[in-house]
Amino acid sequence: MALRVRRIKKAFGFDKTKTEKYVIVPDRATVVTFDDLCEQIATVSGVNNGLARHVLYGLVSSMKTFIRQGHSVQVEGFGTFIPSFNAKSSLIEDEANIDSITKVKLRFLPSTELREVINSMEFEFDAADSTNDSQAESETDPEGGTDSPSEI
Repeated sequence: MALRVRRIKKAFGFDKTKTEKYVIVPDRATVVTFDDLCEQIATVSGVNNGLARHVLYGLVSSMKTFIRQGHSVQVEGFGTFIPSFNAKSSLIEDEANIDSITKVKLRFLPSTELREVINSMEFEFDAADSTNDSQAESETDPEGGTDSPSEI
């Protein structure tokens, strides 16, 4: 299955002229719920749904424990979760302290397997949900096939 993309017209904040430009954006599907994920895990692994739920709850609980302690958590086949933060810099040594932390975040580095999935994704252009300012028919694929990013 291909990731559907569409074309939008947008003014970018970093563009001082505020000129509207065309850009391709993902046409995202719905979010997979926790229940749906557990059901799929149960189906793929052969365990019952309740066990899949408990294992996932246990995984999240264990990750929270280690992350609170400042550890990065690596889940094989999934990726690594790294606790991180942004902080203000200062010319004065004493001002670089805990109060200078402005945002706490959790970085995620996907595993090699997930990166390969992302890098090999196919894309399908959704002409119906896109801007069509020029009314150019040549940009759409009449057969509804998939395109690589360079062909869109």
